[in-house]
Amino acid sequence: MGRRQPFGLYNIRTALLAFVLAPFLLVMIITAGFSLRQLEQAAEEGMEEEIELIARSIRRPLSYALENGHEETLRRTVTSAGDIGRVYGVYVYDREGQRITAQGPSNVQVQDIEAASLATRGSEQSAFEQVGGEAVFSYFMPLTDSGGRINGLLQVTRRGSDFVQQIHAFRARAIGLLAGFALLVLVLVWVGYRRAIGRHIQFMGDSLTTVAGGDREHRLATAGPMELRFLSGSINRMLDSIADSEREISTRREREYQLKHQLHQAEKLAAIGRFAAGVAHELGTPLSVADGKAQRALRKVAAENAEPLHDIRQQLQRMERIIRQLMDFARPVKPERRSLRFQELVQSSVQQVEGERERQQVTLSVQPPETSCPPLVADRLRLEQAIINLLRNAIQATPNGQVQLSWHCGSGQLHLTVEDDGPGIDPAIQPRLLEPFVTTKPVGVGTGLGLAVVNAVVTEHGGHIEIGDSELGGARFELTIPFQPPADAPTATPLREDNPND
Repeated sequence: MGRRQPFGLYNIRTALLAFVLAPFLLVMIITAGFSLRQLEQAAEEGMEEEIELIARSIRRPLSYALENGHEETLRRTVTSAGDIGRVYGVYVYDREGQRITAQGPSNVQVQDIEAASLATRGSEQSAFEQVGGEAVFSYFMPLTDSGGRINGLLQVTRRGSDFVQQIHAFRARAIGLLAGFALLVLVLVWVGYRRAIGRHIQFMGDSLTTVAGGDREHRLATAGPMELRFLSGSINRMLDSIADSEREISTRREREYQLKHQLHQAEKLAAIGRFAAGVAHELGTPLSVADGKAQRALRKVAAENAEPLHDIRQQLQRMERIIRQLMDFARPVKPERRSLRFQELVQSSVQQVEGERERQQVTLSVQPPETSCPPLVADRLRLEQAIINLLRNAIQATPNGQVQLSWHCGSGQLHLTVEDDGPGIDPAIQPRLLEPFVTTKPVGVGTGLGLAVVNAVVTEHGGHIEIGDSELGGARFELTIPFQPPADAPTATPLREDNPND
């Protein structure tokens, strides 16, 4: 059993009953009452016509018997007419108004003077009168002889109750039919509303309750009359629009959170950059002094005692290299772009990592393109620094392994790829690999600034970097740099935090 619709007393159902069915029934009752009155009048006239027909049927034999003095014929004719069930009484008067013969109660007959007056008028007449508290209908018809002269009067009567009973019976049947028809219309409207409108409105209400309960993916069924289907479709479109707005708000909120997080990270990196620049500046001079003194000491000691000083110089040089990376990262650089041949730049970069390659016993293969690339407009020192950092990372990641450097050009861009057969990159750290101070190397081996510098160099030349897996089994880094970088290409800055997944 369905739940009751919580719409109160004034709803579509009561509106249909009040503004459609009630006026219809009112008009029908008024029309039926008027028609019933017309039918009652017609029935009354029909009963009067029956009396008139009876009077006409006995008029001729009565006139003939009265003209010829046949009293027996008069009596039999009157008796025969009085035996008809619809006739209350039959009376015959002579020209002077004297009663000649009668069939029926005597108190219904008219007085002599009145009968004589009616006879002399020579016209048929009818009248209702109260006799003994009962209404009686009388029909008067003059009797004429063969010459057309009036020689008597015929009175045929009928009880008024006959009229009333027949009219009441007719009225009762009419009212019964009218009530039955009104009840039938009421039931049809009630059932029709339920089938055509009510159940669909109930379904819509249940669906909206489901949506309000938290099921935002639920939608209304588009069923029923066209207006309800249109309403359901409009509600569904509204729900879809609300869902889209919520998703958009959620996306914007997530993006805002990411931007706030990036801003916070940028602020931290800015502070770290300023601190790193200050530390690098303060440590640079002492380290240079210490390295110079260690070098002078090497000239004075025997060869067998030189190994500790060589170790000291090696660690001091490593510290100087870290300081240079900190300075490169912390100091904004404005690229000085010039036209250069990329193959010469690659050769120069390979030469600078040759010593480290030999120490790590790594095989480095360079694969130039089959067709030469056009000149590249770039900052030679910055781009060379980026290539060196990529090669050095690959060499350090795969001792006794293989590193491959290749490049090709197309669509106005240069594509440089450095890949190795090392252990590859952990997927968990790959999205953050270009962030400053993020490294996969053990503690004391790397600072996590090399790839951040590479990303800054590529970005300031209007390009981008992609990180993936190499067919050799290790990591793969691909730099994409346009031959003619845009005029508004960004300048490297320590505040920048690039995420390759954005």
